[in-house]
Amino acid sequence: MEQALAADDARLQKRAELSICVTQMANRAYDEQRGRCDWESIARDMEMPLIECLRLFDPSLSTVPVRSLPNITDWSVDDLSTLKSLVLEQFDAVTVDEWRLVGVYMNVKQNDCSMAHNMCNYPRMTPDLYEAITRHRNDGLTWADIFELYPLFGSVRVLYNACRRFKKHVDSKPKSPRKTWSNEETRRIQELIQIYYKPGNRREVLNRAQVAFPNLSQESILGKIEMTIRKTKNITNNDMDRVNKLVEAYGKDWQRIGQEIDASPRHAERIWTLYQQRQKSTQAWTDDELDTLRNCIRDGVGMTEASRLLGTKTPHMCNAKMQSLKRQGKQQYD
Repeated sequence: MEQALAADDARLQKRAELSICVTQMANRAYDEQRGRCDWESIARDMEMPLIECLRLFDPSLSTVPVRSLPNITDWSVDDLSTLKSLVLEQFDAVTVDEWRLVGVYMNVKQNDCSMAHNMCNYPRMTPDLYEAITRHRNDGLTWADIFELYPLFGSVRVLYNACRRFKKHVDSKPKSPRKTWSNEETRRIQELIQIYYKPGNRREVLNRAQVAFPNLSQESILGKIEMTIRKTKNITNNDMDRVNKLVEAYGKDWQRIGQEIDASPRHAERIWTLYQQRQKSTQAWTDDELDTLRNCIRDGVGMTEASRLLGTKTPHMCNAKMQSLKRQGKQQYD
C-alpha cells in the first residue's frame, strides 16, 4: 500500500514538474504579433504529443495575456484557418474539456473558440458582421475584397446573398403575434393528421384543416401541422437501441437500416447520433457547460448544435436547460 502511494506521489510530482516546464516554454514561445504560442515547437522540444502539452499547460503560471474575441469580426483570417485545421486534425468530437485545450492553443477564451468554429461550420449573418460589412462597403471595398476578410461564407455570391437576406429581415415589419392553440383545437389537428396524413404529403391535411379553421392563415395552420407531426415522431430509447443493433450488424449502411425501421436514411442516422450522445451524456451540469449554453442562446444556436458542442448532453437535455436559462434571464430583468 505504501509503495503504491509513493508511486502515485512520484507520478504527480513528475507531472507537476512537466507542467511548469511546458508553461515556461509557452511563455518564451509566445508570438506577440500572432497573439499565440508556437505549440508545435514546444511539442517537438518536449518530445510529447501536442494534446498532452496543451493539457500540461498551467494558466495560473502563465504570463501570456489571453485574448478575448467574442465576435466573428474580431477574428483574423489566419486565426480562423488555424482554428478549423486544429479541430479537424486533433479532435473527433469536441467536448467542453477539449474546447479548453483549443482555447489554450489559440490563446483565446474557450467560449469564443466554440462560437467561431460554429460560425465556420454554419456561417450566418450577425448584427456585428453586417455592420462591419456595411462599413467596408461605405469605405469603397468591393464584395471580392470583403470576402477575403470573411471567407467563411464560401463564395462572394453566398456572402452577398446573406447580407441581402439580413437587410431584408431588419427592414421587414414585425411579425404578428403567434397564435395560441387551445387543447380542443390541437386535438382537432391531431385527428386530421391521423386520418389524412401520408408521409411526405401534407396537402390533404392542410386542405381539411383550412375548412375546419377558416379564420386562420395557411401559414399558421401549416406551422401547427408541422409541429404536431414532429412531436409524433419522438425518438424513444427503444428506437435508439434497435438502430444500435442494426449498426452492429450492417455497419453505417443508413439506406438499409432505414428500410429495416421504416424510416429515411437521414432519420436513421439521426437516431444513431442521438444514441451516441445518450451513451456519453451526464446528468449534472458544470459551470463550463452552462456558459456554453448561454453563448448558444445568445448566438441563436439550437438544441441539436448545442448538444454537439457539449458532447455530454442530449438535444432534449439541452433544450430543457436552455428554456430554464431563458426563464431565469427574463425573471432577472423583469
